Amino acid sequence: MNRLIFLMLSWLSACSALAQQSLSEADVVALVLANSPAIQASDLSIRQNQQLLKGAYTIPNLDVFTDSPTGGFYTIGINQSFQLPTVYKRQYQLQNGQIGLAQTEKRITENDIRFRVRNLYLALQYAEAVQRQYQFQDSVYNQLRIIAGRQFVAGQIDYLSKTFTESQAGEVQNQRVQAQTDVLTVTRQLQRLSGRTEPIQIALLQRNLTDVGGVVIDSLSFGQNPALAFLRQTEIISQQQIGLERARSLPGVMVGYYNQGAKETTAQLRFRFGLTLPVWFGQYRSRTTAAQTGLQLARQRTAAQAQTLSVDLQQAQGDLLKFRQALDYYETTGLRQSDELISTARRLVDSGQTDFVSFLRTTNDAYAIRQRYLDALRNYNQSILTINYLTGNL
Repeated sequence: MNRLIFLMLSWLSACSALAQQSLSEADVVALVLANSPAIQASDLSIRQNQQLLKGAYTIPNLDVFTDSPTGGFYTIGINQSFQLPTVYKRQYQLQNGQIGLAQTEKRITENDIRFRVRNLYLALQYAEAVQRQYQFQDSVYNQLRIIAGRQFVAGQIDYLSKTFTESQAGEVQNQRVQAQTDVLTVTRQLQRLSGRTEPIQIALLQRNLTDVGGVVIDSLSFGQNPALAFLRQTEIISQQQIGLERARSLPGVMVGYYNQGAKETTAQLRFRFGLTLPVWFGQYRSRTTAAQTGLQLARQRTAAQAQTLSVDLQQAQGDLLKFRQALDYYETTGLRQSDELISTARRLVDSGQTDFVSFLRTTNDAYAIRQRYLDALRNYNQSILTINYLTGNL
């Protein structure tokens, strides 16, 4: 059994080495954000809307024409129509609102990317922790398999004990291979997102000490949530659209220069002035009514999103409490009992007071406790990530 002690010390030493020169969660998030086409697309969307801002003051094209007012000669005339300044002001405000909407959409993209990357980082931490456990367990069980084979040949144990030991060693080896595959899969995902080709070393899986248990579910809980901010921005845009449609229903101004008399007509008599009257009230009324309906729609969508976020936050807080209780148990009692089971079983099998079957069953139970601890640790950290994602604090 001295070989088992040596393996355990080697395992702990390897864990300590992995904790050095690792990329933090924030480091990986920064790499992915810098390499994300989605972020670049969001920046282009913002730039496009900013470029459209000057177009908010678009004036109708100048009418240039030629005519023969008296039938004796041709004259050139020009005509220009304008809407009231209120219309251009409203159009400018609306386009500014579109810029704000594009900026909020970028926040949604950033929040989603942070959540995904932090989830992958946690998944890799968990996968590596499981892999290390199975590597150690596989080394131990492989040594037991060799010992059991020798003792069977020597007639010290029966065929059942030998076969059971081999089956348990094979099962653990299979679990180790699966854990290695999980590590490789998640690592490749992070490499693909971050644009890195070299191996990614991350920090060891530890309990997240962020305090999110005091989050109260009310209208202020989601003040930083970008998805809700996006919908609130659509409400602002809808209100601006109503103001624009009302401004468009006001009369416009028309000015022109056109000689309708003889060639000798003085210049001051060639100017023309007028108003563009919105006599077709129905079309303006319908557009204003539609804009008002759009505002109601935006408000209902905001309310629906807030309701969904509240339900999701309640679920995440419930999960946090559940997994915190489990984690507290394993850290105060479960892991200690696991160590006691392993040490006691080792002492009994060394002294000949128990057989390999009982020893393996006991150690299986002990390692199962450690696995459940890792599950609780991952789920607890996942609950914190979810709460921060919902509240927009990633």
